[in-house]
Amino acid sequence: MAKKTENKKSFTFSKVGELLNNITKKVPVIIESEIKERKFIDTGVYLLNAALSARMIDGGIEYGKIFTVAGDSGTGKTFIALSVAKHAQKSGLGVVYIDTEYSLNLDDLPKYGIDNDPEKFRLIRGNKVEDINILLTQLLDSLKQEKMENGSIDPFLIVLDSVGQMSSNKEKEDLISGNLKVDMTRAKSLAAMFRSINTDLGYLDIPMVVCNHVYLEQGNMYPQQILKGGKALVYSSSVIGMMSKAKLKTGEEDELDLGQSGIVVTFKTAKNRLAKPKQIKFEISFISGMNRFTGLDAFCRPEFYHQIGIAQGKEEVDKSTGEIKFVPGGNRWFVRHLGKSVTTKQLFTQEVFTQEVLDKMAPIVNDYFRFKSLDEIEQVEKQFNSIVESEEDDSNGFTDSADAEDLFN
Repeated sequence: MAKKTENKKSFTFSKVGELLNNITKKVPVIIESEIKERKFIDTGVYLLNAALSARMIDGGIEYGKIFTVAGDSGTGKTFIALSVAKHAQKSGLGVVYIDTEYSLNLDDLPKYGIDNDPEKFRLIRGNKVEDINILLTQLLDSLKQEKMENGSIDPFLIVLDSVGQMSSNKEKEDLISGNLKVDMTRAKSLAAMFRSINTDLGYLDIPMVVCNHVYLEQGNMYPQQILKGGKALVYSSSVIGMMSKAKLKTGEEDELDLGQSGIVVTFKTAKNRLAKPKQIKFEISFISGMNRFTGLDAFCRPEFYHQIGIAQGKEEVDKSTGEIKFVPGGNRWFVRHLGKSVTTKQLFTQEVFTQEVLDKMAPIVNDYFRFKSLDEIEQVEKQFNSIVESEEDDSNGFTDSADAEDLFN
């Protein structure tokens, strides 16, 4: 009698899952088995939230990601970082602020709305890239072990202000010895740092804001702004914003104000995986800081008046039907829920942009910034990659050149 062949069970994919689950108990990697709720830190400006995350009200800086903001001196980079730190604390997060420029003082923080209690805020001094690399790598590695042992950690915000001011040990050694040489180690050290910490931030769900400088590339008929920090920072960042400024004039400046009372910031999203790269503007006042409503007037248009209830024009009664109609025109803004017109100076207030108005605006604003398809995302990635220089040195990075303007049109 022939011996029956036993049916052996095949090695199914479920067994792979069991093996992976056992491995992750010993190795700090994550297996994503379900869709997680995305968390964000408010920037303090609704339009900036939308530009970064396509979420006007509850968006901003995403947990576990690197947000790089770059620009010339005085464009508001540190102010943005401090605003994010303030709102991080409001949401219950602690803040580790690495100041490479020695520009902050603990006793100045309360005027920015930041609690300087060591239990909520830690200010780190230092500007050697090797030292900061060791600091962050060892900190994050310790937290990874903590998470593996206890299952979770409380996330917090890390701010690095700024990359452009960081030096290297070799640069200092050369200066001490009197050698004025080009330091080729700094870019490699920065690249190593961002490669090292990028996935750790994601694993720990820790958001990071990086402030950076730009400089003009020489030897070109049309000088281009180059983002410092090397290609590793460019690719590690989920969002890169390039900032420039103009004078904010309210007409109320006195003879000591140097002709301005703040700055108008132009923010170009050079790279973004969450929202379409766009160019927006918002204001930073030297007296009152950022007005979170500035820029929203771009969406208070006649075609949206029925939904939002704010636009330039007026309401009139149709004498033949008795129906109230909105008539576009003029330079004053009619606010339906107030039943009156206001000037542009009076527009950006909580009285005008109530929570009800914001809730009605959000779908329109979010839809404007949101990617509609995978093809759109891939097209932006191709455009971004085409304007990143290929050479591996300190001058590589995002070039805010004429070629990049296609990203913002």
